[in-house]
Amino acid sequence: MFNNTSWPGDFPGDVSEDDECSLLPVLNLTSEKAAKPYLLNSSTNMTVLATMFIILAVGVPGNLAFIYLIYRVKHMRNATNMYLTSLAVVDLAFLSITIFTYYFYFTSPVRTHLTTAKIVGCIGAFCMPYVTYFVSVANVTLVSLDKYNAICSPIKYIQRRNKARASKLIVGSWISGVGLAALVMLRYGKLDMYCAVWPDKKRYRNLPVVLGYCVPVSFAGLVIGHLVEVIVFILALVSNMIMYTRIIIRLSARIDNKKLQQQTLSSQALQVRNQVARLLIANGVVFFLCQTPFQAVSLAFVIGEAIGTPRNVLYRKLVLPLSIGHMLVFLNSAINPIIYNLASSHYRKAFKEVLCVSSRRKKPRPLGPSLQLHGIDNECFEDREQAEGLGLSPSMTKL
Repeated sequence: MFNNTSWPGDFPGDVSEDDECSLLPVLNLTSEKAAKPYLLNSSTNMTVLATMFIILAVGVPGNLAFIYLIYRVKHMRNATNMYLTSLAVVDLAFLSITIFTYYFYFTSPVRTHLTTAKIVGCIGAFCMPYVTYFVSVANVTLVSLDKYNAICSPIKYIQRRNKARASKLIVGSWISGVGLAALVMLRYGKLDMYCAVWPDKKRYRNLPVVLGYCVPVSFAGLVIGHLVEVIVFILALVSNMIMYTRIIIRLSARIDNKKLQQQTLSSQALQVRNQVARLLIANGVVFFLCQTPFQAVSLAFVIGEAIGTPRNVLYRKLVLPLSIGHMLVFLNSAINPIIYNLASSHYRKAFKEVLCVSSRRKKPRPLGPSLQLHGIDNECFEDREQAEGLGLSPSMTKL
Protein backbone atom coordinates (compact mmCIF):
# COMPACT_ATOMS: atom_id res chain seq x y z
CA MET A 1 0.00 0.00 0.00
CA PHE A 2 3.01 2.17 -0.01
CA ASN A 3 3.53 4.84 -2.62
CA ASN A 4 0.39 4.82 -4.69
CA THR A 5 2.38 5.69 -7.78
CA SER A 6 5.68 3.96 -8.33
CA TRP A 7 8.68 5.94 -9.49
CA PRO A 8 11.83 5.05 -11.39
CA GLY A 9 15.07 4.20 -9.77
CA ASP A 10 18.21 2.14 -9.58
CA PHE A 11 17.96 -1.37 -11.00
CA PRO A 12 21.36 -3.07 -10.50
CA GLY A 13 21.95 -6.12 -12.63
CA ASP A 14 24.55 -8.65 -13.60
CA VAL A 15 25.36 -6.73 -16.80
CA SER A 16 26.60 -3.15 -17.06
CA GLU A 17 24.13 -0.29 -17.20
CA ASP A 18 25.45 0.69 -20.63
CA ASP A 19 24.63 -2.76 -21.98
CA GLU A 20 21.13 -2.61 -20.48
CA CYS A 21 20.55 0.90 -21.82
CA SER A 22 21.13 -0.26 -25.38
CA LEU A 23 17.96 -2.36 -25.10
CA LEU A 24 15.75 0.18 -23.27
CA PRO A 25 13.72 3.20 -24.34
CA VAL A 26 15.27 6.57 -23.50
CA LEU A 27 13.91 8.72 -20.67
CA ASN A 28 14.89 12.31 -21.39
CA LEU A 29 15.75 14.03 -18.09
CA THR A 30 18.28 16.48 -19.48
CA SER A 31 16.54 19.51 -17.93
CA GLU A 32 16.69 19.93 -14.16
CA LYS A 33 12.95 20.53 -14.07
CA ALA A 34 12.35 17.13 -15.68
CA ALA A 35 14.89 15.41 -13.42
CA LYS A 36 13.65 16.87 -10.13
CA PRO A 37 10.60 14.57 -9.60
CA TYR A 38 12.89 11.54 -9.77
CA LEU A 39 15.33 12.67 -7.07
CA LEU A 40 15.09 12.08 -3.34
CA ASN A 41 16.25 14.57 -0.72
CA SER A 42 18.87 12.87 1.44
CA SER A 43 18.09 14.85 4.62
CA THR A 44 14.37 14.17 4.26
CA ASN A 45 15.13 10.50 3.65
CA MET A 46 17.18 10.19 6.82
CA THR A 47 14.52 12.00 8.85
CA VAL A 48 11.79 9.68 7.58
CA LEU A 49 13.88 6.57 8.19
CA ALA A 50 14.84 7.69 11.71
CA THR A 51 11.18 8.31 12.52
CA MET A 52 10.24 4.92 11.10
CA PHE A 53 12.80 3.13 13.26
CA ILE A 54 11.60 4.98 16.37
CA ILE A 55 8.03 3.88 15.62
CA LEU A 56 9.32 0.35 15.02
CA ALA A 57 11.09 0.39 18.37
CA VAL A 58 7.76 1.16 20.07
CA GLY A 59 5.50 -1.05 17.98
CA VAL A 60 7.40 -4.34 18.01
CA PRO A 61 7.84 -4.62 21.82
CA GLY A 62 4.24 -3.49 22.38
CA ASN A 63 2.72 -6.11 20.10
CA LEU A 64 5.04 -8.84 21.40
CA ALA A 65 4.10 -7.90 24.97
CA PHE A 66 0.40 -8.35 24.24
CA ILE A 67 0.95 -11.75 22.60
CA TYR A 68 3.02 -12.79 25.62
CA LEU A 69 0.26 -11.58 27.93
CA ILE A 70 -2.35 -13.77 26.24
CA TYR A 71 0.06 -16.72 26.34
CA ARG A 72 0.71 -16.36 30.08
CA VAL A 73 -2.75 -15.46 31.41
CA LYS A 74 -5.30 -18.20 30.78
CA HIS A 75 -8.26 -16.06 31.80
CA MET A 76 -7.54 -13.72 28.90
CA ARG A 77 -7.73 -16.43 26.24
CA ASN A 78 -11.24 -15.55 25.12
CA ALA A 79 -12.76 -14.79 21.72
CA THR A 80 -12.28 -11.02 21.92
CA ASN A 81 -8.61 -11.36 22.80
CA MET A 82 -8.17 -13.88 19.98
CA TYR A 83 -9.12 -11.10 17.55
CA LEU A 84 -6.71 -8.73 19.27
CA THR A 85 -3.93 -11.33 19.16
CA SER A 86 -4.50 -11.73 15.42
CA LEU A 87 -4.31 -7.95 15.10
CA ALA A 88 -1.03 -7.91 17.04
CA VAL A 89 0.44 -10.54 14.70
CA VAL A 90 -0.72 -8.54 11.67
CA ASP A 91 0.81 -5.34 13.04
CA LEU A 92 4.12 -7.08 13.68
CA ALA A 93 4.19 -8.39 10.12
CA PHE A 94 3.21 -5.01 8.70
CA LEU A 95 5.88 -3.13 10.64
CA SER A 96 8.62 -5.62 9.79
CA ILE A 97 7.86 -5.88 6.07
CA THR A 98 7.25 -2.17 5.61
CA ILE A 99 10.46 -1.03 7.26
CA PHE A 100 12.33 -3.37 4.90
CA THR A 101 10.66 -1.73 1.87
CA TYR A 102 11.18 1.81 3.14
CA TYR A 103 14.82 1.19 3.96
CA PHE A 104 15.68 0.34 0.36
CA TYR A 105 13.40 3.05 -1.02
CA PHE A 106 14.85 5.91 1.03
CA THR A 107 18.50 4.91 0.80
CA SER A 108 18.52 5.36 -2.97
CA PRO A 109 19.30 8.78 -4.51
CA VAL A 110 16.53 8.22 -7.07
CA ARG A 111 12.88 7.37 -6.47
CA THR A 112 12.68 3.64 -6.84
CA HIS A 113 10.99 0.49 -5.70
CA LEU A 114 13.29 -1.61 -7.79
CA THR A 115 15.82 -2.47 -5.12
CA THR A 116 13.15 -4.56 -3.43
CA ALA A 117 11.63 -5.49 -6.81
CA LYS A 118 15.01 -6.92 -7.79
CA ILE A 119 14.72 -9.30 -4.82
CA VAL A 120 11.01 -10.19 -4.77
CA GLY A 121 9.52 -8.55 -7.88
CA CYS A 122 7.02 -5.70 -8.12
CA ILE A 123 4.12 -7.73 -6.77
CA GLY A 124 6.26 -9.22 -4.03
CA ALA A 125 7.32 -5.75 -2.90
CA PHE A 126 3.73 -4.57 -2.43
CA CYS A 127 1.62 -7.66 -1.80
CA MET A 128 2.34 -8.44 1.85
CA PRO A 129 1.84 -4.87 3.14
CA TYR A 130 -1.59 -4.92 1.52
CA VAL A 131 -2.45 -8.36 2.90
CA THR A 132 -1.63 -7.18 6.42
CA TYR A 133 -3.56 -3.95 5.85
CA PHE A 134 -6.79 -5.72 4.83
CA VAL A 135 -6.47 -8.28 7.62
CA SER A 136 -5.96 -5.43 10.09
CA VAL A 137 -9.18 -3.72 8.93
CA ALA A 138 -11.04 -7.03 9.23
CA ASN A 139 -9.77 -7.66 12.76
CA VAL A 140 -10.68 -4.19 13.96
CA THR A 141 -14.18 -4.77 12.60
CA LEU A 142 -14.39 -8.18 14.31
CA VAL A 143 -13.52 -6.58 17.66
CA SER A 144 -16.27 -3.98 17.13
CA LEU A 145 -18.75 -6.69 16.14
CA ASP A 146 -17.89 -8.70 19.23
CA LYS A 147 -18.58 -5.72 21.48
CA TYR A 148 -21.73 -4.86 19.56
CA ASN A 149 -23.19 -8.37 19.98
CA ALA A 150 -22.20 -8.52 23.65
CA ILE A 151 -24.07 -5.32 24.51
CA CYS A 152 -26.88 -5.13 21.95
CA SER A 153 -27.71 -8.86 21.63
CA PRO A 154 -26.42 -10.45 24.86
CA ILE A 155 -28.54 -13.62 24.75
CA LYS A 156 -27.56 -14.49 21.20
CA TYR A 157 -24.00 -13.53 22.05
CA ILE A 158 -23.90 -16.01 24.93
CA GLN A 159 -25.22 -18.78 22.71
CA ARG A 160 -22.86 -18.20 19.78
CA ARG A 161 -19.66 -16.95 21.35
CA ASN A 162 -16.89 -19.56 21.38
CA LYS A 163 -13.25 -19.88 20.43
CA ALA A 164 -13.94 -22.18 17.47
CA ARG A 165 -16.17 -19.55 15.84
CA ALA A 166 -13.59 -16.84 16.54
CA SER A 167 -10.88 -18.98 14.95
CA LYS A 168 -12.96 -19.43 11.79
CA LEU A 169 -13.58 -15.69 11.55
CA ILE A 170 -9.87 -14.97 11.96
CA VAL A 171 -8.95 -17.48 9.25
CA GLY A 172 -11.63 -15.91 7.04
CA SER A 173 -10.12 -12.46 7.60
CA TRP A 174 -6.73 -13.70 6.38
CA ILE A 175 -8.22 -15.39 3.32
CA SER A 176 -10.18 -12.27 2.40
CA GLY A 177 -7.04 -10.15 2.96
CA VAL A 178 -5.09 -12.24 0.46
CA GLY A 179 -7.91 -12.04 -2.11
CA LEU A 180 -8.30 -8.27 -1.82
CA ALA A 181 -4.54 -7.74 -1.97
CA ALA A 182 -4.45 -9.75 -5.21
CA LEU A 183 -6.92 -7.29 -6.76
CA VAL A 184 -4.86 -4.30 -5.62
CA MET A 185 -1.77 -5.83 -7.25
CA LEU A 186 -3.33 -5.04 -10.63
CA ARG A 187 -1.87 -1.58 -10.21
CA TYR A 188 1.68 -2.84 -9.57
CA GLY A 189 1.92 -5.85 -11.88
CA LYS A 190 4.07 -4.47 -14.73
CA LEU A 191 7.71 -3.42 -14.62
CA ASP A 192 8.73 -0.58 -16.95
CA MET A 193 12.43 0.21 -17.38
CA TYR A 194 14.17 3.11 -19.11
CA CYS A 195 17.60 4.48 -19.89
CA ALA A 196 17.79 7.90 -18.24
CA VAL A 197 19.69 10.81 -19.75
CA TRP A 198 20.51 13.15 -16.84
CA PRO A 199 21.51 16.84 -17.03
CA ASP A 200 25.18 17.39 -17.86
CA LYS A 201 26.13 18.65 -14.39
CA LYS A 202 28.35 17.26 -11.67
CA ARG A 203 25.56 16.43 -9.19
CA TYR A 204 23.93 14.06 -11.69
CA ARG A 205 27.04 12.19 -12.85
CA ASN A 206 26.92 9.36 -10.29
CA LEU A 207 23.18 8.72 -10.53
CA PRO A 208 21.89 5.40 -11.89
CA VAL A 209 21.34 5.33 -15.62
CA VAL A 210 18.94 2.38 -15.77
CA LEU A 211 15.64 3.43 -14.22
CA GLY A 212 12.37 1.63 -13.83
CA TYR A 213 9.14 1.53 -11.88
CA CYS A 214 6.16 -0.67 -11.16
CA VAL A 215 3.05 0.37 -13.10
CA PRO A 216 -0.53 -0.91 -13.52
CA VAL A 217 -1.17 -3.74 -15.95
CA SER A 218 -3.73 -1.45 -17.58
CA PHE A 219 -5.78 1.65 -16.81
CA ALA A 220 -8.59 -0.63 -15.63
CA GLY A 221 -6.09 -2.32 -13.30
CA LEU A 222 -5.11 1.07 -11.89
CA VAL A 223 -8.75 2.00 -11.18
CA ILE A 224 -9.63 -1.42 -9.73
CA GLY A 225 -6.55 -1.46 -7.50
CA HIS A 226 -7.24 1.96 -6.00
CA LEU A 227 -11.02 1.55 -5.70
CA VAL A 228 -10.81 -1.83 -3.96
CA GLU A 229 -8.66 -0.27 -1.25
CA VAL A 230 -10.86 2.81 -0.87
CA ILE A 231 -14.20 0.94 -0.96
CA VAL A 232 -13.09 -1.60 1.65
CA PHE A 233 -11.94 1.24 3.90
CA ILE A 234 -15.21 3.18 3.52
CA LEU A 235 -17.38 0.10 4.16
CA ALA A 236 -15.39 -0.75 7.28
CA LEU A 237 -15.52 2.85 8.51
CA VAL A 238 -19.29 3.14 8.07
CA SER A 239 -20.06 -0.25 9.62
CA ASN A 240 -17.85 0.44 12.64
CA MET A 241 -19.35 3.89 13.20
CA ILE A 242 -22.86 2.41 13.09
CA MET A 243 -21.91 -0.26 15.64
CA TYR A 244 -20.24 2.28 17.94
CA THR A 245 -23.26 4.57 17.80
CA ARG A 246 -25.75 1.78 18.56
CA ILE A 247 -23.62 0.51 21.47
CA ILE A 248 -23.49 3.95 23.08
CA ILE A 249 -27.23 4.45 22.53
CA ARG A 250 -28.02 1.05 24.10
CA LEU A 251 -25.85 1.76 27.14
CA SER A 252 -27.43 5.18 27.58
CA ALA A 253 -30.92 3.63 27.36
CA ARG A 254 -30.08 1.13 30.08
CA ILE A 255 -28.91 3.94 32.34
CA ASP A 256 -32.10 5.91 31.60
CA ASN A 257 -34.18 2.86 32.58
CA LYS A 258 -32.25 2.63 35.80
CA LYS A 259 -33.14 6.25 36.51
CA LEU A 260 -36.86 5.53 36.12
CA GLN A 261 -36.70 2.50 38.37
CA GLN A 262 -34.66 3.95 41.22
CA GLN A 263 -34.93 7.70 40.70
CA THR A 264 -31.20 7.75 41.31
CA LEU A 265 -28.39 6.99 38.92
CA SER A 266 -25.58 4.71 39.99
CA SER A 267 -22.31 6.59 39.67
CA GLN A 268 -20.62 3.27 38.89
CA ALA A 269 -23.06 2.63 36.03
CA LEU A 270 -22.34 6.07 34.63
CA GLN A 271 -18.62 5.42 34.88
CA VAL A 272 -19.03 2.14 33.03
CA ARG A 273 -21.00 3.83 30.25
CA ASN A 274 -18.31 6.47 29.90
CA GLN A 275 -15.54 3.84 29.95
CA VAL A 276 -17.20 1.87 27.16
CA ALA A 277 -17.60 5.04 25.10
CA ARG A 278 -13.96 5.98 25.60
CA LEU A 279 -12.76 2.50 24.65
CA LEU A 280 -14.86 2.49 21.51
CA ILE A 281 -13.57 5.88 20.45
CA ALA A 282 -9.97 4.87 21.21
CA ASN A 283 -10.26 1.49 19.51
CA GLY A 284 -11.96 2.52 16.32
CA VAL A 285 -11.72 6.22 15.67
CA VAL A 286 -7.94 6.33 16.12
CA PHE A 287 -7.54 3.47 13.67
CA PHE A 288 -9.66 5.09 10.98
CA LEU A 289 -8.23 8.56 11.52
CA CYS A 290 -4.75 7.17 10.92
CA GLN A 291 -5.90 5.43 7.74
CA THR A 292 -8.04 8.21 6.23
CA PRO A 293 -5.27 10.52 4.87
CA PHE A 294 -3.64 7.70 2.92
CA GLN A 295 -6.98 6.59 1.46
CA ALA A 296 -7.78 10.17 0.44
CA VAL A 297 -4.47 10.39 -1.42
CA SER A 298 -5.18 7.03 -3.08
CA LEU A 299 -8.51 8.35 -4.35
CA ALA A 300 -6.83 11.57 -5.53
CA PHE A 301 -4.41 9.52 -7.64
CA VAL A 302 -7.32 7.73 -9.32
CA ILE A 303 -9.01 11.02 -10.15
CA GLY A 304 -5.75 12.56 -11.39
CA GLU A 305 -5.00 9.59 -13.65
CA ALA A 306 -8.59 9.58 -14.95
CA ILE A 307 -8.41 13.23 -16.05
CA GLY A 308 -4.99 12.73 -17.65
CA THR A 309 -2.73 14.52 -15.17
CA PRO A 310 0.92 13.43 -15.72
CA ARG A 311 2.26 11.26 -12.92
CA ASN A 312 5.20 13.52 -12.15
CA VAL A 313 2.76 16.43 -11.73
CA LEU A 314 0.51 14.30 -9.51
CA TYR A 315 3.46 13.35 -7.37
CA ARG A 316 4.62 16.93 -6.90
CA LYS A 317 1.11 17.92 -5.80
CA LEU A 318 0.53 14.98 -3.48
CA VAL A 319 4.02 14.22 -2.14
CA LEU A 320 3.39 15.89 1.25
CA PRO A 321 -0.01 14.29 2.05
CA LEU A 322 1.34 10.99 0.68
CA SER A 323 4.29 11.09 3.09
CA ILE A 324 2.04 12.03 6.02
CA GLY A 325 -0.36 9.23 5.09
CA HIS A 326 2.46 6.69 5.05
CA MET A 327 3.70 7.81 8.45
CA LEU A 328 0.22 7.62 10.02
CA VAL A 329 -0.43 4.14 8.64
CA PHE A 330 2.90 2.97 10.01
CA LEU A 331 2.26 4.67 13.35
CA ASN A 332 -1.16 3.09 13.69
CA SER A 333 0.30 -0.41 13.74
CA ALA A 334 2.68 0.66 16.49
CA ILE A 335 0.13 2.33 18.77
CA ASN A 336 -2.52 -0.39 18.49
CA PRO A 337 -1.09 -2.18 21.56
CA ILE A 338 -1.37 1.03 23.54
CA ILE A 339 -4.93 1.66 22.40
CA TYR A 340 -6.23 -1.90 22.72
CA ASN A 341 -4.16 -3.25 25.57
CA LEU A 342 -3.47 -0.37 27.92
CA ALA A 343 -6.61 1.79 27.65
CA SER A 344 -8.49 -0.67 29.87
CA SER A 345 -7.66 -1.00 33.56
CA HIS A 346 -8.10 -4.79 33.21
CA TYR A 347 -5.24 -4.99 30.72
CA ARG A 348 -3.03 -2.68 32.76
CA LYS A 349 -3.49 -4.84 35.85
CA ALA A 350 -2.87 -8.02 33.87
CA PHE A 351 0.31 -6.57 32.36
CA LYS A 352 1.57 -5.57 35.80
CA GLU A 353 0.77 -9.02 37.15
CA VAL A 354 2.65 -10.79 34.36
CA LEU A 355 5.63 -8.42 34.50
CA CYS A 356 5.94 -8.73 38.27
CA VAL A 357 5.73 -12.51 38.17
CA SER A 358 8.27 -12.70 35.32
CA SER A 359 10.70 -10.39 37.07
CA ARG A 360 10.52 -12.45 40.26
CA ARG A 361 10.68 -15.75 38.34
CA LYS A 362 7.74 -17.11 40.27
CA LYS A 363 4.82 -19.20 39.18
CA PRO A 364 1.97 -16.89 38.07
CA ARG A 365 -0.69 -16.41 40.68
CA PRO A 366 -4.36 -16.72 39.71
CA LEU A 367 -5.72 -13.33 38.79
CA GLY A 368 -8.45 -11.87 40.94
CA PRO A 369 -12.09 -11.55 39.86
CA SER A 370 -11.49 -8.15 38.27
CA LEU A 371 -8.95 -9.75 35.93
CA GLN A 372 -11.04 -12.75 34.92
CA LEU A 373 -11.94 -11.49 31.51
CA HIS A 374 -14.89 -13.75 30.73
CA GLY A 375 -17.34 -12.54 28.14
CA ILE A 376 -19.14 -9.22 28.41
CA ASP A 377 -17.16 -7.88 31.36
CA ASN A 378 -13.81 -8.48 29.67
CA GLU A 379 -13.36 -4.85 28.62
CA CYS A 380 -16.43 -2.93 29.74
CA PHE A 381 -17.38 -3.89 33.30
CA GLU A 382 -15.19 -3.74 36.38
CA ASP A 383 -17.31 -6.20 38.42
CA ARG A 384 -20.78 -7.69 38.87
CA GLU A 385 -22.16 -4.61 40.61
CA GLN A 386 -21.27 -2.40 37.66
CA ALA A 387 -22.76 -4.90 35.19
CA GLU A 388 -26.00 -4.98 37.16
CA GLY A 389 -25.96 -1.18 37.17
CA LEU A 390 -26.32 -1.35 33.39
CA GLY A 391 -29.24 -3.73 33.62
CA LEU A 392 -27.39 -6.99 32.89
CA SER A 393 -28.12 -10.08 34.90
CA PRO A 394 -25.27 -11.57 36.94
CA SER A 395 -25.26 -14.67 34.73
CA MET A 396 -24.41 -12.57 31.70
CA THR A 397 -21.12 -11.52 33.23
CA LYS A 398 -19.85 -15.07 33.65
CA LEU A 399 -19.57 -16.70 30.26
